[in-house]
Amino acid sequence: MRELLADYLSQLSTADECDTAFNALRSLTVCDPTVGSGAFLFAALEVLDPLYEAVLGRAGELQDKNGDSQTADCLAEAQRHPSERYWMLKTLCLNNLYGVDLMDEAPEIAKLRLFLKLAAQIDDVSLVEPLPDLDFNIKTGNLLVGIAHEDDADRRLSEGRLDLGGEIGKIRQVAEQVGDAYRAYVTRQSSDLGTLDHATAKQKLYAKLEAARSLADALLHSLRSESTRHTFEEWRDSHQPFHWFVEFPSVWRRGGFDVVIGNPPYIDTGEIYEYRWVGYQTQRSPNLFAPCVERACMLLNADGRISMIVMHALCFNKAYLELRDQLSRQFPSIWVSSYDKRPDSLFAGSAQVRNSIIVCSSVGSSGLQSSRCHRWPSERRATLFSGISYVSPDQSLRKCGNTKQWPFTDCDSVADAFSRMVAENSRLSKALDTHSEMGLIFKKVGYAFLSVYQEPPPIVTPDGTTTTSPHGGQLYFVSEEHRDAALMTIASRWAFLWWCMYGDSFNVTKGTLAAFPAGIERLIAPGDDPTLIAASRRLLTLADELKTEMPNHLTWQTNAGVRVGRYNMIKCRHITDEADLMLARLWGVEDAYDAAGNLRDRMVFGNRE
Repeated sequence: MRELLADYLSQLSTADECDTAFNALRSLTVCDPTVGSGAFLFAALEVLDPLYEAVLGRAGELQDKNGDSQTADCLAEAQRHPSERYWMLKTLCLNNLYGVDLMDEAPEIAKLRLFLKLAAQIDDVSLVEPLPDLDFNIKTGNLLVGIAHEDDADRRLSEGRLDLGGEIGKIRQVAEQVGDAYRAYVTRQSSDLGTLDHATAKQKLYAKLEAARSLADALLHSLRSESTRHTFEEWRDSHQPFHWFVEFPSVWRRGGFDVVIGNPPYIDTGEIYEYRWVGYQTQRSPNLFAPCVERACMLLNADGRISMIVMHALCFNKAYLELRDQLSRQFPSIWVSSYDKRPDSLFAGSAQVRNSIIVCSSVGSSGLQSSRCHRWPSERRATLFSGISYVSPDQSLRKCGNTKQWPFTDCDSVADAFSRMVAENSRLSKALDTHSEMGLIFKKVGYAFLSVYQEPPPIVTPDGTTTTSPHGGQLYFVSEEHRDAALMTIASRWAFLWWCMYGDSFNVTKGTLAAFPAGIERLIAPGDDPTLIAASRRLLTLADELKTEMPNHLTWQTNAGVRVGRYNMIKCRHITDEADLMLARLWGVEDAYDAAGNLRDRMVFGNRE
């Protein structure tokens, strides 16, 4: 996209077109509402920098070609300054970048990071200009506590109060004055060659801002009925309310930010005692990232985009269903890419977390687009994002059993095969019978394959006693044939990919397996077609072969003197691969057999066999 934009900008044909492009760039607003050390704002600067350069560069070419009569206003302003590049980056920082963080020191670090970038542009001390004042761009405050705008107050906080609009209106009038003063302050800074005194203007701006803040704080304090818990001063100190339409009034004249980006904190909500947030759809979510994302979505204008790095539990956990539903309602286009924590994790060197990156657009009609949960080695990090493949999952795939989910999908043909299976096959649960003795045991964790067996692998204690693990999951089937067909189904590439699509990349649950569209009756009684009858018989024969073969590939792991056995299912691929073909034939998805194998091998990272 950057290359396309740069190519477009290099073809601007007049000074007016250059000014139009420059003003469009300058008007773009990017916000990180949990800014931290400013990494995302710095990255936004790195994205916008070459675009500004392209516009000014093209304006310079047109000036050289046509003379001073064709000098763009943006270029004329740049040429007034000792360093055109320094002025350009200062203009970028003042107009494009915004951030907020709860920790007092975080905004200071973020501003310092940008200041160092600016200072690095100056090679000659005689070219030094004043650093921009970013105190009104990057601020301290609580993302979750405060009034975003009038609709937010009315919808989330009013509790039926009819006079709320009048009170908000008064605050908005003061905020408008702040906005006028802020724009004048930014314009004054942008044009300053180092000769202007900004102290008086800044004091006046702060005074107007404090007046608007006080009005908004008092209104919010009354709306939340905080007087029974804290005094006004105690509440304000502990909650650090942040009112977005007050703090960034010039942004709210355009309805909000164009882009919101960031990585909200991953903190269990039960661990937060210093403040409380109210009125959110995700109020009961177990992790703080959920209300942070909900709040961030309120900060966009009508054409805005948002991208957040969150925990991948957003895609499948019932606790985040409200957030999934809200995002689906608000955004007609959503892209979700997900990332495992082994072999490498998205945040290298930090806490091991499985992540999803959500990208949501207020315009378009792409619907939900999702990727698989990627596994990759460290050496592939540089090309990780360029290799993302998205699939639009059919509505039938947007739930596992009765739970709505965003599936981790990859490969249209495999997704289509699962859609057909869901439509035509009964769930595995239909073949279960809790009163039967025809049981299978499945291992409750997985990675490269799903472990399922009739006889569990042995465990040898330090005194030589042989036992088995009592922690495996149990499935009981209505008959021996049902059990053996289920054994081949769960051991297959198909069930593994189903688990990769709906699981959390570690735990294997009975619910996920029971929801698999196995169509067990269809496998053991396929009708009158001779080809399918032969496939069914071969499938059951392969079940016997697999049960015989698994003990031949027993591997051991020693833990505190206890030797724990494990069946290496990869060594049984010659059996399970043939069974997978029989399953595909019986289910009518043979056309996806190879694609499913390729996808399975990409997920089973490092498998070269």
